[in-house]
Amino acid sequence: MRTNEKQQTTLGALVRMERKKAGLTQSQLGKMIGLGESRVSKIENGAPITPEEADYILGKMGSELQLKVIKKAEDASSISFITTVVYWFSKFKGISLGRAFRYLRTFKGLEYLTQFIEIERTLSYEEIIDNLTLICSRNGGRL
Repeated sequence: MRTNEKQQTTLGALVRMERKKAGLTQSQLGKMIGLGESRVSKIENGAPITPEEADYILGKMGSELQLKVIKKAEDASSISFITTVVYWFSKFKGISLGRAFRYLRTFKGLEYLTQFIEIERTLSYEEIIDNLTLICSRNGGRL
């Protein structure tokens, strides 16, 4: 898989993918995380959401579906970018999305990405993943 592909993974796509992976309907996921089925559907189909709502949804999914997520993103654009980077990190490393989030959080990759987001946005996914791999390695990660 090449890093310069233009595919973008949205928060909605992430929610849908994790919901389906868990074998849940939109209604079941909604009940688990405190949202109605129609709101889950809208989110999965790309409805705009606030950073606070994204943080809430991802946080609830983390506690309910063992998916740990970003806590420091300041806006929806940052959340979307970080989600996309984690998605590509998981693909390049051949690990699950949940494991990629946990690894990047544990070994300070998410902290680095959040701190230097404006610089990282100018790089290819391959360069970003190389940077994250180096940061995590320096903090004890061994992927």
